[in-house]
Amino acid sequence: MADEGSSTTSHAPIAGPLASGTTPSLTLARSLNCDSNALLSMPPFDLFVAQLSSDSTEARVDAMKKLSIVGDAMGTKETIEKLIPYLDETIAKSEDSDEDDEILLLLAGQLAELVPGLVPGYEALPLLPTLERLCRIDETVVRDKAVETLNKIVPLLLPGGRYEDGMPFGQLRTTAQRLASAEWFTAKVSAAGVLPTMYAFWNAHAPRGAAADEVRREFRILFKDLSEDDTPMVRRSAAKNLGRFVEAVAGLTKSAEEMIKGGVAQPAVADENKRLVAFEIVPIFQALSADEQDSVRLLAVSCAGSVGCGLVREPGVTADVVLPVVRGGCADLSWRVRHNLSKVFATVTGSLGFVGPKHIARQTEDSEAEVRAAAVENIARMAQLGGADLFQAHIAPLLPALADDLVMEVRSKLAQTLMDCCDPSICTALTDQIILQEFRPLLENFLNDEFAEVQLHILSKLSRVSHLLGQMDVVVNSILQMARAQNWRVRDAVGRLLPFLAEARGVSFFEDHLLEPWLKIMSDQVADVRAACIAGMPKLLSVCGSEWIMQEILPNYTRMYDESHSYLTRITVLRSFAALAEQDGENALNISDALMEQIVSLMLRGLTDSVPNVRLIAARGLGLVTMSGQCDSGVMNSKIVPALNDLVHQEQDIDCRYQCQLALEAKV
Repeated sequence: MADEGSSTTSHAPIAGPLASGTTPSLTLARSLNCDSNALLSMPPFDLFVAQLSSDSTEARVDAMKKLSIVGDAMGTKETIEKLIPYLDETIAKSEDSDEDDEILLLLAGQLAELVPGLVPGYEALPLLPTLERLCRIDETVVRDKAVETLNKIVPLLLPGGRYEDGMPFGQLRTTAQRLASAEWFTAKVSAAGVLPTMYAFWNAHAPRGAAADEVRREFRILFKDLSEDDTPMVRRSAAKNLGRFVEAVAGLTKSAEEMIKGGVAQPAVADENKRLVAFEIVPIFQALSADEQDSVRLLAVSCAGSVGCGLVREPGVTADVVLPVVRGGCADLSWRVRHNLSKVFATVTGSLGFVGPKHIARQTEDSEAEVRAAAVENIARMAQLGGADLFQAHIAPLLPALADDLVMEVRSKLAQTLMDCCDPSICTALTDQIILQEFRPLLENFLNDEFAEVQLHILSKLSRVSHLLGQMDVVVNSILQMARAQNWRVRDAVGRLLPFLAEARGVSFFEDHLLEPWLKIMSDQVADVRAACIAGMPKLLSVCGSEWIMQEILPNYTRMYDESHSYLTRITVLRSFAALAEQDGENALNISDALMEQIVSLMLRGLTDSVPNVRLIAARGLGLVTMSGQCDSGVMNSKIVPALNDLVHQEQDIDCRYQCQLALEAKV
């Protein structure tokens, strides 16, 4: 019974527009000043307006979060003719109110959700005035989100547009002009963010001719004016977006980062575009890179890669134009500038034609640890760009000093990038001989580092050089000692590596030196460490074969199962053998009939365990055995199916019963 003071008002069942879930939440809607019948019949737009006009901040936020849903309920036509104008009015009222910044931020993000799903790109022009207003808001995050949305919508305006003469080009041009020539700096900051997208739009869609060339020239002048603005925030925005603007002027469809990192060949750049980059954009780049504010310089120097690609990566040109800026950035008095340049050093170097690899030495020897760590992260990509000879000549001599760096973060980044050098998806330039010669002493030191983070970067990726472990005795000995490490993540990494050691050193070596650590990891107190052995069983089977598994692993696992005091040990054993039967894509492990029979016997024992969790794992394991198709039909029909059928009828635990049913269905 309800308390005397509690409300006994009953609400009618949800109907009308609320039933479809296309309107703001019912709980918040009921906070509005109207009766339940009026609420249930209220159209989505009216309910949205009522919530957005509410005194409750929670109600207004909830309404704006559901803007795209409300738009779906209203349809495209009403959204454009009714919802968007209302939102524009709302922004006009909120421009002087700080308390609505959260609402405006949500609005800027939700407008992006409307296009092109609800509002086709060619009908999205009415959204531009609303976004332009948002681009003028004082709050930074609101402006940034509005610029992001505008940059998403502009490329979608064509093709397929049904516009009046000059649309959408005229509206985009006037939008850029108003933002760039505004009196207050906020609009100018946003202008620098949208000009690259508008320039690229003109490249892709504007009719060729003097009129389009004049608009592009105007955009370049606007961007130049922004880069010379008296307000540091405007220059900072220009520096931030300079890379995108360079790529737009050059007519590039991919960023410098994408091209250099992906190994994409330099696309052709029209001679006129190349001339524009060299004579109009490069001076902007040089000026911003020498700005008095380090917050401007650090963004400008990081655009060196885009400028280099805009100049077609011609070493003769980039050495005269871009390389001096890179040198200046490496020697900048502000560590933040040097740090930002270090983060993109591989991209910058690739855009130069790899004419300045020696400058990586200055970055890796910087007095600030953050700069050294950021520079070290580029080594793998630098090695791929420059090849083995340049790696040995310019980068390899730097490695010993970096490996002994007093700051752990630098050593950690070096350990990570060394293993990336051995990853074929990142770097294929280094031969096994170079890896053994240059990396082996460093790997030995890193595995004995006092910090587990450094060790883990090596251990977790050492399988990439598993074929070389036969020639790394000290490394192997360090791995064996680390099987007893206090840090469970280290033990986990060792467990995942042991099967690769068996492959590199042979089965006899595993028996003599690795079997004991393997069994200890199998009984570890941490579940993730035990899971390392489970994940390694398929690899161990492929290396050692079914007969060896039966002779060496099966007896030990059976003993652990029989002597276990915890059900977790039994689960681990069952999961280990179930992993052998699990099919990886189209490849199934070749399990002998004798081993499969032993696996089935152990799973059947698990079905009779007193702990439901063990029975569940056993049933799941039998399901994997069934799906693998490697089990003899006689064993399947005489042992597995009857046991599962019995458990389906007798099992009290619903989850166990469900797993048994799944296993039986897998047979069918």
